[in-house]
Amino acid sequence: MINSGKSAISFAGEMAISNIGAARDNIGAALRENDSVVVDIAAIDETDLTFIQLIESARRKAAETGRDFRLHRPADGAVLEVLRRGGFLDDETSERAKFWLQGTAQ
Repeated sequence: MINSGKSAISFAGEMAISNIGAARDNIGAALRENDSVVVDIAAIDETDLTFIQLIESARRKAAETGRDFRLHRPADGAVLEVLRRGGFLDDETSERAKFWLQGTAQ
């Protein structure tokens, strides 16, 4: 759903290297066309580092261009597990950890 300068994108099921192209295209379009993008990852059952890296890249690009890019709610489940295994949450005070955890203790 893209409108009024705000966009909400939802991902579900498996988000991995096999389907990362479509996810990249959706996020890219949302960031080009909107000032604010909210990403819902609650329904992701399985993921890999490719998806995490895509979201990280989009987060940094949004910050560079003055756009709001955030998660609908803190990472949990499969996404949280990959974040932990990949070392993305080693420093819970980092901007990256604040983005993924939204200030919640994990």
